[in-house]
Amino acid sequence: MKKVLFSTLTALLAVSCASTGNDAVKKSLTNINEELVVIQKSLTDTQMNMEDVQSASGNLQTDVTTNADAIAELRSEIAYLNNEILVLKGNKGATAAPMQDTNSKNVSSTTTSKGSSAPLNNIIILDEKAPAAPKEETPQIVVIEDSGAAKNSLYSYAIELNRQKKYNEARAKFQEFIKKYPKDQLAGNAQYWIGETYYSVNDMNNALKAFQDVISKFPKSNKIPDAMLKIGYVQEKQGKKQDAVATFQDLLKKYPKSKPATLARQKLQTLGA
Repeated sequence: MKKVLFSTLTALLAVSCASTGNDAVKKSLTNINEELVVIQKSLTDTQMNMEDVQSASGNLQTDVTTNADAIAELRSEIAYLNNEILVLKGNKGATAAPMQDTNSKNVSSTTTSKGSSAPLNNIIILDEKAPAAPKEETPQIVVIEDSGAAKNSLYSYAIELNRQKKYNEARAKFQEFIKKYPKDQLAGNAQYWIGETYYSVNDMNNALKAFQDVISKFPKSNKIPDAMLKIGYVQEKQGKKQDAVATFQDLLKKYPKSKPATLARQKLQTLGA
């Protein structure tokens, strides 16, 4: 009887211990699950913060690019104004020189048809050998042969010619700029404006090639979004709607915060894409 009772107590104790052990395991698992949830939430928050930082960084880069372009254009305008001042100074020094007394003869008197003489002190007879007065030349842009002034003056002159719709002359000056300063930060801008000179006269084939050259030859230029937008415009004018849609979508993907992207988005809506 004692043996039976002892066995029964032992079994009850074992069951109790097992139940206690299961409770401990369950509690431990519950704690682990709670910690995993906290960790998962922390990872989610971190990922969101990283996305915010990346977005802010992208916006900052866009602002820097825009400001750099604006500064470059402002410098060009300043160079153009400086150039105009030099033109005015050059013209002032190039005015016709007054006739000198050494090239003229003052005549005190002359003989009349009747043989009498009369005073003609105010008459001036020019020497036949005296050089003619220099002709006044048409004002021209002064070409300054130093690195910074010449570069900015050339670019500003090309911009001004384009503004005046002298597209052939402007194109030639932009091409000259690229040839002289191929590594300058404005070289990509000059290539873009070459495309604009063709686009303005409806020469779409050459415009397309010029805009494509901005991307292929000047991959770091801040004019790439503008060039992509114009490539899409050209493709639309050429009747290549699918190509235009693909170009606009590529622009939105690569430069979503840029001003050309806003225009591309509007175009896509117009095209029903």
